[in-house]
Amino acid sequence: MRIVDSSPDRLVLDIRPIALMIVCAGLFLLFLLLGFGLPAALPAIASLFGVPASAGLADLQMPGMHLLGYASVIPLLVGVFLIKARRLSFDRTTGLVTLATRGVLGHRETTYPLSRFRGASVVRNRSSGNNSTTYTAILHFDDQTVPVTPYGTGGKEPGAIAEAINGWLGPRGGPNSFTLTGEDAAEALQALEKLGIKLPR
Repeated sequence: MRIVDSSPDRLVLDIRPIALMIVCAGLFLLFLLLGFGLPAALPAIASLFGVPASAGLADLQMPGMHLLGYASVIPLLVGVFLIKARRLSFDRTTGLVTLATRGVLGHRETTYPLSRFRGASVVRNRSSGNNSTTYTAILHFDDQTVPVTPYGTGGKEPGAIAEAINGWLGPRGGPNSFTLTGEDAAEALQALEKLGIKLPR
């Protein structure tokens, strides 16, 4: 995340998932090389270690390796359809919040009224399969919530996005401007109620 512009009237954030782009490109090349390149290159690799060509490596069949080559299309499709550069703008002069996305398939821009914006938060997503945790920055409006990205990340970027937005917005953010949501928010509210402190929900 990079802050392009920060002034009392305007905040512009540039969000480029460079790490995810590198991962998708790396997986694409890895699966492609393992699936289609390794069987062809195996005799040449073996010759470097002194294995004679008569050992039958040229005719060696490797069942299932071609499936890895075909699987290379999966990270390629993820990179094309899911991973996009995003620019998030808050403008007090126009009274608009603009979320612009740009990817391989083109450009898209969605606007929301700034007067209905109440703040940003970070949602924690837990995966029961591999016991991993990712985080997503969420924009809170009076009538809806909008994720900044359709995917979660494990780094500090979602928190930095929410902090930059709430810092620019100021105290007007209201009750949704805290960074606890979902299970964390419910647990915090239950703990406060046990102490006799009741907050409006």
